[in-house]
Amino acid sequence: MDGVSASTLLKDVLVAQEAASTNSAEPLGLRDTFRAAGDSFRDSSFARYFWSNALFFLGQGLILQGAQWLLTDLTDSRVVIGLMGGIHAVVVIVLSPYAGVISDRTARRDLLIFGRFGLAAVAVSMGVLVLLGEAQVWIVLVAVGFEAGFLALSQPATQSYVYDLVGPRRLATAVALIAMVTGVLQFAGPATGGILIGAVGVQATYLIGAAGFVVGCLLLFAIPIKGKTEGAITSSISFTTDIVETVRHLRRDRLLIWVLMPATFITLFAGAILLLRPIFAKEILDAGSWGLDGAWRFGFLQGAFGLGSLVGSLVVVGLGDRLKLKGLTLLLAPLDWCGCMLVFAVSPWFALSLTAEFFMGISSPFWMVAMMTILQIRVPAQLRSRVLAVYFMVLQFMQLNWVYSGALADAIGDREALFIMGAIPFGLLILMLIFVRPLVTLGSEGNPLVTYKIEPDREA
Repeated sequence: MDGVSASTLLKDVLVAQEAASTNSAEPLGLRDTFRAAGDSFRDSSFARYFWSNALFFLGQGLILQGAQWLLTDLTDSRVVIGLMGGIHAVVVIVLSPYAGVISDRTARRDLLIFGRFGLAAVAVSMGVLVLLGEAQVWIVLVAVGFEAGFLALSQPATQSYVYDLVGPRRLATAVALIAMVTGVLQFAGPATGGILIGAVGVQATYLIGAAGFVVGCLLLFAIPIKGKTEGAITSSISFTTDIVETVRHLRRDRLLIWVLMPATFITLFAGAILLLRPIFAKEILDAGSWGLDGAWRFGFLQGAFGLGSLVGSLVVVGLGDRLKLKGLTLLLAPLDWCGCMLVFAVSPWFALSLTAEFFMGISSPFWMVAMMTILQIRVPAQLRSRVLAVYFMVLQFMQLNWVYSGALADAIGDREALFIMGAIPFGLLILMLIFVRPLVTLGSEGNPLVTYKIEPDREA
């Protein structure tokens, strides 16, 4: 095999098999599951990383919220607002394959520090420009491009570094805890941003986000584990060769393609709600909104999603290893997202919209934990960051979706566009649930997360 020997791959598969088996140290009971979560926090390195990630996702949510709301003040064009997502997506899609290779070759902790300091610099620059009254549409879009670049370079390491810290046996619990802080703060960040915008202005979202990035970097500096893959491919191998090797691995293990498919459907279509949510808050959902203005309504909608994410994360942590059918979870959680999105699109009442956001939020940690566990256990260590980079590329379609969703909303209306963008993936996921049995049963005894037979590389 290119770059990964059969013996190394076999060793990695056997470790993953042991981690995924019913005889592993992963807890089975509810009390044991929460005890394992407590044990994770007694590991000082993981605890520091957890809180560093909390500040990172809070800061990321704040600066994206600030940029999106700032654009709605600077322009009425849905297409221009959607262009923000398009720029973000293109930058991440272009850089992610290289970021995955870099993450597999270098110390992941140091890569995370570099990326988060870069994000802090972007946030401080934008905060100062807003304070000076110099923010313009093109400046916001350029800043989004730089933010996307720093995010792309560090994103694969964000997840693969968890494996470096805890190993395979505690991976499911650790991923669930990271998913909890990710799901909650990715949406609590914008919710907080909505409150800050209403109270003190957009500049506060940028400056507080920058402070979070800096403190998070200091926590990373205190972690002694740098997280460099043992036996990593040296820099004498070209980036292109590494990327081709990743593609070949996906072709050998075709079930990974099906694993990525629900996320692809969601991001290509259902990401429209991220674009249209502030517009619904500002212009549509005034009925029964208790006299709140647009910024506060936006904050409440984001907060409802964040609360749902917290509840879903606690359930996932409580289930622990009992959440075995991770392939089925990958289908049901996005179905919940799309169904709630359809309700949101037609809802005439603010309270119903909040309820839809809450139940949409519940699905997020189920989806994330199932995806991260499958990819990190099933994929060999030497390829893990690169395959995760493919997943993060898929996630960027959610913001690329903003471009054509914005055009569709301008053409036929906001409610109609959101409903169409929710109905398409809902139907596709139903078809997968019926016809793609290998994914539905993934994680069962007859279809385990890992493969035990190593097929020869016919293209080597």
